[in-house]
Amino acid sequence: MSRLTTASTVLGLVGLVMAMLTALADGAPSIIALGFIMLALGFMGAVFSAAAALGRVWETTR
Repeated sequence: MSRLTTASTVLGLVGLVMAMLTALADGAPSIIALGFIMLALGFMGAVFSAAAALGRVWETTR
């Protein structure tokens, strides 16, 4: 796993946990939205990083 994939996965998981715990504690909607934004950014970063890694693997097999 590359550093970008690891960082994106951690960002997404932290955002998910933050959104879930804030919603359970009946917290502010802005903090819940921030958690979901972090989740979305982490997901997109992990997907793009995995696609880039797959592209590198595809080139090495040629």
